Amino acid sequence: MNVMKKIFSLCLLLFLAACQPDQVNDSSHITEEEVVTVLQDNGVTLVEAEFKKNVFGSKLRGVEPGTYEVSGKPFFIFEFKTENDLVKGKKEFDEKTATMDLISASMFEKRNILIFYVHEQDVNSNSVPFEKEIQEALDNIIEG
Repeated sequence: MNVMKKIFSLCLLLFLAACQPDQVNDSSHITEEEVVTVLQDNGVTLVEAEFKKNVFGSKLRGVEPGTYEVSGKPFFIFEFKTENDLVKGKKEFDEKTATMDLISASMFEKRNILIFYVHEQDVNSNSVPFEKEIQEALDNIIEG
């Protein structure tokens, strides 16, 4: 009988632990502000901006992006609550744009952060301005 109580207690504890909500403030969560800071520290000058409605700046999974310019080109930063939300957001973007003929843009990811840099360069170009610096800045964000 005592063994049954222990097993029941263990099962109840595991069930309650599994029901805990996702932690947004864990050490792996990255904020938009952190991304802006690390980009600027890496030589990428971001200027807050507003743009006409376009697919790159549209809400994904209910998340409105931060809107910026990099040398006059649109730059959108999505801060999702979790990495899983980012995956779902990318899927939503792919579904929205499946039949569209999009202008050239680069997509960057880091944990819960998704970035669209609408550079409008030739997709086969090896020298998209700031692309290397953006990737290096994101790589410099310390894993939590």
